[in-house]
Amino acid sequence: MARPRILVSNDDGINAPGLKALVAEIVKADFADVYVCAPSGERSAQSHAITLGRYMSCVPSESAPGVVEAYAVDGTPADSVMLALCSPVFQDASFNLVLSGINRGDNAGLHVIYSGTVGAAREAACKGIPAVAFSLDNHLARKPDDYALAATLCVPVVRALLGLLPGQETAKPPAASLRGVVVNVNFPIAQGQMLQGLYLARQSVACVFPAFKEVTEAPGPHLAEIDEHTPNSRVFRNYAGLVQEDQDEGGDAWALKNGWVSVTPLSLVSHVTTKPDSRADNIVTAVSEVVSRAASEAGLAAGGLSKL
Repeated sequence: MARPRILVSNDDGINAPGLKALVAEIVKADFADVYVCAPSGERSAQSHAITLGRYMSCVPSESAPGVVEAYAVDGTPADSVMLALCSPVFQDASFNLVLSGINRGDNAGLHVIYSGTVGAAREAACKGIPAVAFSLDNHLARKPDDYALAATLCVPVVRALLGLLPGQETAKPPAASLRGVVVNVNFPIAQGQMLQGLYLARQSVACVFPAFKEVTEAPGPHLAEIDEHTPNSRVFRNYAGLVQEDQDEGGDAWALKNGWVSVTPLSLVSHVTTKPDSRADNIVTAVSEVVSRAASEAGLAAGGLSKL
């Protein structure tokens, strides 16, 4: 069997510790060829924004040792993945799987709508490539060591998706049933917290509401260019406000709070249907296999397999 090829991106930037930790673990496990194409700097909360009307620069990067090639892109997370898949940046390279992350901070609940991490994975799904978004529920994680446990657990998830774990040798890999799907994985906050295992969760509606405050600050790059020198302009900053909780059992926010790694399949389509959906059943079956096999490989429990 040909050696799998994996593309890695993120929204925290190509030099972010979460991406470095993820790449290091995948490279160390040595089961796939790894490529990186990620934003040149912080691009959080960009959702699925893409760049139109200007050129984008793309430069080689040495920030990810052990990969085949790595590029930093002057664009959004979705731009980075789109460029990797739809341009000659990586000549003659096709990918079996796209990974995004590991993000600093969770992407559970309604945060998946705003997330650049999920946006990068979603762009791959739009192009028919199975994708995973990895996030750590810790906004204070700024060192590679903060991501060590999460990065280690990414490996069995990725190997299970590609059908590379024991017992999967002759079966169709779960990733084959997950084209057009983002597998959204969130790791609990504390390294020392008792880790329950992997939990197949539904998306909750948990969300942090904004609390805009009017500010008076000296001109600078942190201010909106269009208003920086406009008379009578008012300047606001978006701070975190009230939290909309959703702790119903079985949701991703509930799973995280109770020490589980939440694993949630996200579809590209947003319409509500009342018709039976056999493809949705196939997706849940495939992700259930990933959860159960990855948990077993990591010596952890598997939960939520009948509650999605």
